[in-house]
Amino acid sequence: MSDYKSEEEKLGKAYDSKLMRRLLGYIKPYKNYVIFAIVLNIVVAALGPVRPLLTKIAIDDYIAKSNYDGLMIIALVLFGSLMLQATIQYFLTYYTQFLGQKVLLDLRTQIFNHIQKLALKFFDKTPIGRLVTRATNDVEALGELFSSGIVMVFSDVFIIIWILVFMFFMDVSLSLVTLSVLPVLTYGTFLFRRKARESYRDVRLHLARLNSYMQEHVTGMSVVQIFNKQKNELKKFSNINKDYRTANIKSVFYYAIFFPGVELLSAIAIGLIIWYGGGEVVQASLTIGVLFAFIQFTEMFFRPIRDLSEKYNIMQTAMASSERIFKLLDDDTLVKNPEQPVELTNVKGNIEFKNVWFAYNKEDYVLKDISFSINPGETIAIVGHTGAGKTSIINVLTRFYDINKGSILLDGIDIEKLDKRELRKYVSMVLQDVFLFSGNIESNINLNNDSID
Repeated sequence: MSDYKSEEEKLGKAYDSKLMRRLLGYIKPYKNYVIFAIVLNIVVAALGPVRPLLTKIAIDDYIAKSNYDGLMIIALVLFGSLMLQATIQYFLTYYTQFLGQKVLLDLRTQIFNHIQKLALKFFDKTPIGRLVTRATNDVEALGELFSSGIVMVFSDVFIIIWILVFMFFMDVSLSLVTLSVLPVLTYGTFLFRRKARESYRDVRLHLARLNSYMQEHVTGMSVVQIFNKQKNELKKFSNINKDYRTANIKSVFYYAIFFPGVELLSAIAIGLIIWYGGGEVVQASLTIGVLFAFIQFTEMFFRPIRDLSEKYNIMQTAMASSERIFKLLDDDTLVKNPEQPVELTNVKGNIEFKNVWFAYNKEDYVLKDISFSINPGETIAIVGHTGAGKTSIINVLTRFYDINKGSILLDGIDIEKLDKRELRKYVSMVLQDVFLFSGNIESNINLNNDSID
């Protein structure tokens, strides 16, 4: 349990520049898509504030002057801008999702390819469920970052910039009144980020405890049942489950406070606009169209701020997932091939073990100074009690594991000088525990090798 805790405690960092640079490396093959998506973001962000501007023109220049023809033209322009924005938004959504899925395809392929290269020693100590989680759940978490995070952040930022440009272009003093709530919003955002990070770490920790307990007790279910410990273990599981539920509720609480808080500040800003702008309208120093436009600007201004808070949550999840994925990809528990392997030709099959020592764990040796020779065409049987090392002899002969001391020779050549894939071509093995892959009997016999009839 402590291993889970120490691992999850390292995952509380919301942003890591090194991890982010490494993640961005997966986007490089698709940089043209990213550039195109960013350009679309700039355009669609600019089209949003156009609507309040057109509303201002419609009210001040046409409604106030009872110009019906001009109003129809503005209405058509507004409809056209909405259609253009919807069209661009469609392509933007398509390309960002397309980008995300392409990156996920590459990442999953890399993970599976790396897992296949790892030595059996790695799988002896790593739960299979954890590896499956890395290739599925953690990769999906990165999918949100690539499809809804990195590129779409630009959309929110550009919307805020364009709104500020339009606001200050229309009226500087009213813009400053609108932004007077910004210090409170900034403080609330930083406070929310800190609390959300702490609660997220707590959720991950309790989830790790839950997964660990489930894996341990399902694996050891026979022991639980034979000692009639079902009720005790259910009680322990219920307590862990309740802790996980409490952590999630606490996490939701911060979101339940922050988002209504943003809405409240938005309402206050609108109230300030009506109070200040309405006074200006009464004094004829501001038009009613500008007042209406600023109300729309304010409603639009706080929406991307809420979205950025959601992006922060996606970023935090992605950082945690990427750290776990890269930890797997950086694992070098490999049976390495020699740089210049000796080529096998005309294999006769003479096998010789010379003073072989082997241990699965450090110096806890299973094979101790083993020496024997098998001549070509000779049939032998290795007999011994459970744990004597019979399977270990086959494991080191096929280089599933490397020996600690001594040497193993095939036709006088040390097998560590051979390409392990070439070595295994000359070995036929009937496993004690049969594993069937999905498919038919034929595909399980030849493993989809068409050259085998």
